[in-house]
Amino acid sequence: MKRYLGVLVGVMALTTAQARPLFVDGFEPPSIAPLFPVVGGQYLLPPGPAADQLRWLIGELAAGETTSIAEINAHFDAGWLSQTPAAQTQAFIASVRASYPDAVITDVIGLTPVRATVVIDSPGSPPPSGFLSFGTRYAGDGRIVLFGVSSYGGSVQYPVDRTLTLAQAADKFAMLSPGPGLFVGRIGSGGQCSEIAGRSADLPRATASVFKLWVLGGVGRAIAAGPLAAAEQVPMVASELAPGGIINSEPLDTPFPVAELATLMMGNSDNTATDLLHQRVGRERLDQVVAGFGVAQPDLLTPLLGISEQFHLFRSFPLDEALGYVTGSQAYKRQFLAERIEPLGPNTGGPFFHAGLLTDGTWRASASDVCRAFGQLRRLPQGSEALITVDAALGAQAAQPDVRGRWDRVWYKGGSLSSGTGYHVLTHAWMLENAGEDPYVVVAMANNPAGGIDEYAVQSITGRLLELVSLMP
Repeated sequence: MKRYLGVLVGVMALTTAQARPLFVDGFEPPSIAPLFPVVGGQYLLPPGPAADQLRWLIGELAAGETTSIAEINAHFDAGWLSQTPAAQTQAFIASVRASYPDAVITDVIGLTPVRATVVIDSPGSPPPSGFLSFGTRYAGDGRIVLFGVSSYGGSVQYPVDRTLTLAQAADKFAMLSPGPGLFVGRIGSGGQCSEIAGRSADLPRATASVFKLWVLGGVGRAIAAGPLAAAEQVPMVASELAPGGIINSEPLDTPFPVAELATLMMGNSDNTATDLLHQRVGRERLDQVVAGFGVAQPDLLTPLLGISEQFHLFRSFPLDEALGYVTGSQAYKRQFLAERIEPLGPNTGGPFFHAGLLTDGTWRASASDVCRAFGQLRRLPQGSEALITVDAALGAQAAQPDVRGRWDRVWYKGGSLSSGTGYHVLTHAWMLENAGEDPYVVVAMANNPAGGIDEYAVQSITGRLLELVSLMP
């Protein structure tokens, strides 16, 4: 088993200023354009640094091809070559070519401007396939900084999980952590969620990066209402550099289109992209999204903190002060945020680490709340710049192999928070849709104040849940 963890009648709301539809439902089934079309049995990848370099690499895997040192120097970043010299990189490419001659991409698990995760194989070859992890710079020539291939045997499920029924899989997931939240269900035409199977689905759980669904909602609403455009260039500034941002190594002032920041935020869970969008959209609009998307207990999420702001609660204040914020009134939180958190700027660490706040701090919502967020994001006007941006962002990652090919549309967001004792929070949320049918949703949230959540056990059970949903009529 390849161990991989991806480290969702006739009502219209109009803006008063411009009378543009923010959300729309209707009788006509939505059209779904594939993000990664398959033509002649091969995936067509959109342009971008990672996709462009990946196309070059796949071409180098043709039988009889030879990759020169000059080509390697032209395509690989200096940082890569300082760790893996050109001759060693040349030998590695040759070994991949020998294992997968004439390789083609057989599954696009994830693709953003700077990262790709795909399955490759020789045409007609039986398992195992190659699980390829790939990454590039964004700016300049977009040279390669990440390249690895491992074996994928065809399933992420443990053998013991492959025959579980839906009820059995739901029960087993609920045993993987002391704070589970599971929702398996469907989204109706008006965005409402109906449950098929659930375990503590309405209890608030720590979301980790799944909170970015509501940030994306703010982006979508801002584009639909007009003050924001998908093509607007947002420069990377030092004040928004956040812990865990993949793009932190890019030069300051590098311009990123809003749409690409959204894709980086969702497809890579990039934290700096998140804080750039959080700042650009504004907390007032984001807090309106939390309430407007039907979160049952919005005070648990609002004020909606950005990445650095949340990490300041974990690291920058004594525990009694941090808890005072978490349990305080909205007025107290907003005052504390303005006077104590915001002046600190980007988080680069701190004198404390409050592991208990990983599960019992802010960024909490239920699995049902997450389903409702998918339902509201899906209601952005068909064919609009807003929905196109949201669709590309949420569709950039499927988290596991063998998911995307079963559906016309796959939306995904996951997240995690950990300490020295392992994962305290591990969350996965998918929306799975075929044209003309109500989409399915699988939201699996695992919380453990002590840490130690088994990521591979969660991966196996969610893999089984996804398989069972794909077999439903």
